[in-house]
Amino acid sequence: MTEKNPFRIMTREHYPIIEVASVLSAMRTTHDIDSETLRMVIEFIRKFADLYHHEKEEKVVFEQAKKKRIDTSPIDAMEKEHEMTRSRVREALASLEKGDLKNAIVNLREWANFIPDHIDRENHSLFPGLDMVFGENEREILLREFSRIDLELGNFREMQEFADKIFADILSKTGNAIVEARAIPKEDRDEFVVRLANLMPENTVMTVMYDEKSEELERRLEEFEIEEIKKRGVYAFRIRKTRNQ
Repeated sequence: MTEKNPFRIMTREHYPIIEVASVLSAMRTTHDIDSETLRMVIEFIRKFADLYHHEKEEKVVFEQAKKKRIDTSPIDAMEKEHEMTRSRVREALASLEKGDLKNAIVNLREWANFIPDHIDRENHSLFPGLDMVFGENEREILLREFSRIDLELGNFREMQEFADKIFADILSKTGNAIVEARAIPKEDRDEFVVRLANLMPENTVMTVMYDEKSEELERRLEEFEIEEIKKRGVYAFRIRKTRNQ
């Protein structure tokens, strides 16, 4: 583990989750998505987004933060949202067990539509705030716990590889992804979008929600077709891959 800031680690663990959400949010019940693919999505959410990442977030950071003399209502709100997202995944799995793929897709899409806003609040508000109230020694304790979890429950490389597989697989079936890149901190945003663009199968489209035009990003995506679009007053653009770049 090279990163020494535990809050930065948790922020980066959100990126594969956003990646998976981007293909789920564009998924429709009319798409030909098989049950095995949906089970793979649920496995990712449960193993990495929930068990692996939330073990660090809830059982380590949140528990330590609650011992401090700070307003814990934002933490309480995040934990309630975690439980709400878990309920959507439980519903999706129950639907799959009944052979109801359409309802499974609906529940996974609801999960995916909610997750970016949740992550945005953690990345841009909660984590920076908590970062200010943990001292150096306390951060070392968090990092040791993070290392233990990496040994017991998986690691970021496995999480990223699994997310990449899901992203490419579902995008090849649906042809479209909706990426809420504004949930990613600005210093990583361009790199995140470029990375996803390079994972796109041929003849697919990725609609990206951004906060402003980025000439650097356009330069790095010059081999792709890019179209600026208007979406409820939000700056956004569409990336199209028509051949193997």
